Amino acid sequence: MAEHTSSDEAADSSVAARFDVVPGSGPQPATVRAAGDIDLACAEQFRAALTEAAASSGEVTVDLTAVTYCDSAAIHALFSAAARDRLTLVVPANGPITTMLGIAGLDKITTVVTTG
Repeated sequence: MAEHTSSDEAADSSVAARFDVVPGSGPQPATVRAAGDIDLACAEQFRAALTEAAASSGEVTVDLTAVTYCDSAAIHALFSAAARDRLTLVVPANGPITTMLGIAGLDKITTVVTTG
């Protein structure tokens, strides 16, 4: 499992972005588990994690349940990944991340699974 962590020194460790990549096996797609704030400061690490996951499979599950904030850079990274790979986004049933994905239209081009 690879880990991509934002190295922004100004970031509070409780919201610093973290991306874990779990390779797919058999019929299971690769998974990117994201946590913390995904913004412009760590968008490249997020893209790298999505690209790494896609390298082992054309299908990627992105677990966003531990994401506390995402900006347009994060949304752009997801749109770019969705243009080349099949994405399943796992999100909380309610909250700002789920709302933002709907406003951006990612729920129209990806599979969205809600939890809780």
